[in-house]
Amino acid sequence: MQPKKAIMTVLLSGLAVAGGAWIGYADARSDDVFITLGLLLGFSFLLGLVGPRRAWLWAPLVAIWVPVLDSVLPRLGLAPRRPGESFTFLSALAVTGLVMAVCFAGAYLGALLGWSVRHVWPGASGVDG
Repeated sequence: MQPKKAIMTVLLSGLAVAGGAWIGYADARSDDVFITLGLLLGFSFLLGLVGPRRAWLWAPLVAIWVPVLDSVLPRLGLAPRRPGESFTFLSALAVTGLVMAVCFAGAYLGALLGWSVRHVWPGASGVDG
């Protein structure tokens, strides 16, 4: 791997972890599912657009924080407990599957758009190649 690509991968990985943690923290303090899914989709899309060769990496780095923080923060007293809501293994598995699917869809849609701009419409990207 070239040093420039390695630095870009490390920077985007840090951005993915920070963004995913922020979205997970916001989700733990809110009960609005569609805003969380929209943020996950949009953020993963942007990471896939910027780093299309690592779309497989951006999705789990962003997505894992939602179920982790949703289960940990209320127990630590850092997020409100929701009465009548239990976070069991099966519900955690379902939440993880949903957010992973959304993040993979966003990352690969971003990578696909980036690829199509670079290859299908080569003049549109402004890069000669």
